[in-house]
Amino acid sequence: MPVQAPTPGAVFLSYAREDTDAARRIADALRAFGVEVWFDQNELRGGDSWDAKIRTQIRTCTLFVPIISAQTQSRGEGYFRREWKLAVERTHDMAAGVPFLLPVVTDATKESEALVPDEFMRVQWTRLEHGVPTPQFVGQVKKLLEEPKAATAKPFAGHVEASKPGSATPAAKKSMPAWIWGVGAVAIVAVVAGVFLWRKSEPAAAPPVVPPAENKIAPPALTAARVSDKSIAVLPFTNMSDDKDSAFFTDGMHEDILTNLALVRELRVVSRTSVMSYRSTTKPMKQIAQELGVTYILEGSVRRSGNKVRVTGQLIHAGTDEHVWAKSYDRDLTDIFGIQAELSQQIAGALQAALSPEEKLLIARKPTENPAAYDLFLRARDIINREGNTPAARSRHIALLQGAVDLDPNFAQAWGDLAASCAYWYFLTYDDMDAYMARAKAAIERAVQLAPDDPEVFSSLGTYYYYGFRDYDRAAEQFERRARMQPNSPTVFNSLALIQRRQGRWAQSLVNARRATELDPANLAYQRNLLATLRSGRRWDEALTTKRRMVTLLPDDLKEAFELAYGYFMATGSTREGDAFFARLSPEQLDSPLGISLRQNWAVTLGNYAEAVRLDRLQPYYDEDGVPHYEQAYAAAFNYYALGDLENARKRLGDFPAELRAKLEREPNSVRLFSFLAGMEVILGHKEEALRCVERSVALLPESRDALDGVTYAAFRAFTYDWVGEKEKALVEYARLLRAPSTVLLNVHEMKRSYSTLHGDPRFQALLDDPRNNAPLF
Repeated sequence: MPVQAPTPGAVFLSYAREDTDAARRIADALRAFGVEVWFDQNELRGGDSWDAKIRTQIRTCTLFVPIISAQTQSRGEGYFRREWKLAVERTHDMAAGVPFLLPVVTDATKESEALVPDEFMRVQWTRLEHGVPTPQFVGQVKKLLEEPKAATAKPFAGHVEASKPGSATPAAKKSMPAWIWGVGAVAIVAVVAGVFLWRKSEPAAAPPVVPPAENKIAPPALTAARVSDKSIAVLPFTNMSDDKDSAFFTDGMHEDILTNLALVRELRVVSRTSVMSYRSTTKPMKQIAQELGVTYILEGSVRRSGNKVRVTGQLIHAGTDEHVWAKSYDRDLTDIFGIQAELSQQIAGALQAALSPEEKLLIARKPTENPAAYDLFLRARDIINREGNTPAARSRHIALLQGAVDLDPNFAQAWGDLAASCAYWYFLTYDDMDAYMARAKAAIERAVQLAPDDPEVFSSLGTYYYYGFRDYDRAAEQFERRARMQPNSPTVFNSLALIQRRQGRWAQSLVNARRATELDPANLAYQRNLLATLRSGRRWDEALTTKRRMVTLLPDDLKEAFELAYGYFMATGSTREGDAFFARLSPEQLDSPLGISLRQNWAVTLGNYAEAVRLDRLQPYYDEDGVPHYEQAYAAAFNYYALGDLENARKRLGDFPAELRAKLEREPNSVRLFSFLAGMEVILGHKEEALRCVERSVALLPESRDALDGVTYAAFRAFTYDWVGEKEKALVEYARLLRAPSTVLLNVHEMKRSYSTLHGDPRFQALLDDPRNNAPLF
């Protein structure tokens, strides 16, 4: 029940208070795509002024959306019924056929039995199960708002059936072209999961949904963040300590204050990643505020000396350059959390953001009483922030967190992060995976025991379910719990996006991935997750736009520039961009370890296996990406195999087949090991063993359990069928998989150039030539 001043073009949501969650989901979905929605989460405030605002908004809104459910059925009286009558009265002044009423049903309530005005029965209804908007619904609303004069003289035909629960793609409108539903598949090497940001997750509102794809692959326009009086950017704090190695402590203070502020629902806080680029900036405050879309900026510094710490902060109104307040805090190191809480509460007060009792408690909480344990915790977080998720960084991260909980066995956040990190190790099937999963289980149980209502623990528990068990429903529950506490955070949007694509909810995942990047545009992890999802759906135009944005963030990164060129090849089959990329490189760049690795990748992409073999002899392994040697050896051996050089192919494998067989004795449920061993058995000429291994990998992780990686291993099975001569099975699988999304694409342009026993078979060629097999999906 809205309170804003009237604005033409808005959508008015009318609902019973019991349907607030459903209304919020609809509002969030529409707002995510630029639609203004009049929606208030509170019960009636009452009074003549309130009533006048409601009447004005109903008179001036463009679309009126009554939400109908068992809740409205059970209430014979309610303010929402007055809203319905006011909307009906307005229709009496409208020309016939002007779209205005859009009834939405969120459960099994039948239209014929609904207690609604007769006028509602003259238009078609939309069913949105649990208030989860479909792509068609969002798209239709936008169309009506953008082209209100295009209505014909018939009732609005707005009825859209909701997608069936668990379906991979939303139901298609009859008018949509058939090629929209062609789908991509997967390549040989199983994909490593996108970064899930198990650490300090900031939540999101309930997941919105993407509008339907049209003939054009058009992404939503990214709009600048709206400036509000309660918006703030906290710039990176300056490390004033004599010991410059204390930078991790300063950055940790900065991140914890951001986390505290993100707990305040009324504030819009710019995320850490987006403000880090302003470290040591000389830009004027007004310019920074305009770039970040905020009203206020906080600057600060930290000086740490022995057991003492001084934190200074000054809050600036960027538009006027007015210094709202400045303050210094001199405390013992043991009171560091008191400083963080006091500073956060003063900022909220200055911005006139009301703090709920729950928010005050969360901000005031002390994660640990042990400064040394907190020190190790911050060092662990700093490693991942700086180095990412390499095996070496992850190993040190786990060791530091273990040290923190050894010093303070009651440090719940450290236990939670330890559990999440060990589960991540298990998920990526590094060595001793079962032992790490046992550590994860013990750590998460301790974290939940110590702090069952801590939002940090919600995130850790969600990540534990995600990585440890692929239990995506329970993982989503935990991030949604956190989302209710912090509804404006990019991290939970990103986390839910990752969960949803593994559930096969690709359209919803895409919307949340987009939203995460809009809220935190400088976060490369979010950009990569969005890019992977766009490629999964073969939404090439938007994928290329996203990749170009990433290149601007990392203008000197050769790998990012190469991936942009590779993106053009996947989209169109053009080699011009890739060839031009290498032509621009200097001799030093071409002959660097990274340059040789990229050249080898490009050679394989083009089916130039002889060049790939030549480069492999120059550089057998490239270790900067942390790819295990057995995977690199397999890829190199396959290049020989594709050339028909079985002797050298088998030599290149070396002892790795035996090593993998031994590992599988210890880790019999490793999907990744089985899939790579299958490929090695192909090269060794062991057809039956290759088929046994690849079938085992698919059985361990079927598509029904994981719509992302399950398709990856199914595609590896299709390749195996192809290479061992099971041509009929391979054709059937290729045809099926070219209609299943996955972030590792079995791309038709690459398949035309790659090794296959099916080249020359007209059925295979027809698959590769079918334009639907490189067209968008969702």
